[in-house]
Amino acid sequence: MSRSARKRFKYSPFISAGVISVDDLLKLAQSMKDIGAKNVKLTGETVFVWDGTQQPPGFEEAAIYQANQFKFGGVRPVKMCSAETFCENNKLPVLDLAKKLDKLYHNTHLEMKLLIAVAGCRRSCSEPSTKDVGIIAHPEGYQILAGGAAGFKPMIGRDLGMVKTQEDVVDVVGRIIEFCKTHGRRSVRLGRIIEKIGLDVFRAHIMDGAPMPDPVHESAVDE
Repeated sequence: MSRSARKRFKYSPFISAGVISVDDLLKLAQSMKDIGAKNVKLTGETVFVWDGTQQPPGFEEAAIYQANQFKFGGVRPVKMCSAETFCENNKLPVLDLAKKLDKLYHNTHLEMKLLIAVAGCRRSCSEPSTKDVGIIAHPEGYQILAGGAAGFKPMIGRDLGMVKTQEDVVDVVGRIIEFCKTHGRRSVRLGRIIEKIGLDVFRAHIMDGAPMPDPVHESAVDE
C-alpha cells in the first residue's frame, strides 16, 4: 500500500499539561466516537487520580486493565511512536511488535528498571536512543540500541546491530532482560553496566550468544 493510500484524517486536541477531568475526557471521547473515530493514541502513561490515599470502593471491578507498576524495578510499558496509528512514515510494521513486547515482558520483575521504546523510522519520536532498549525500523530491518537513559545521568543508547524480523527483535529483547535478571542491581541503569563490562562484550553476548565473563565483576554494577 502506498504512503498516500495510508493517509488518514487526524485530530490532536491540545490538553494543557496533559491533564483533563474524567468528565471532560468522557465528553471528548464520546464526541469523537459519535463522528466515527475508531482509535486514540495515548502518549505516556495514563493515570487516573482520586482524592485521598485509599483504594475507592468498586475499584477491583472498574479497573479492567492490568495496572502499571512504578514502585519497583522491572520492565515498564513499551513507549511507541504514532506509526500505523496515524503516522505513515514507518519503514516496517512496528505496532504489533510493540504490543507483542508488552504482552511478553511488561511488569517482568527486575532489580533495575528497564525502559523500552519502539520507533517506526529514524525520526525516533518515541526517543529510543534515551531508553534502556530502543528499536528503530529501517527498510532493511530493525536496529537495536541498548543502554540509553535520561534523568540525572543521561546516556545515548549504543548500537548493537540490525536484525531482520520482529521475531528476532523479540529474541534479542528477551536476552537483554535475562541479562538484567542476572546482573541488574537496584537503581543502576543498563548503560552503566555496559560501560563497565564493555560494549563489545555485551554486544557479543546479546547478539551472538557469546558467554559472559564468569563472574561479572561486582564493580560492573556499582554506581
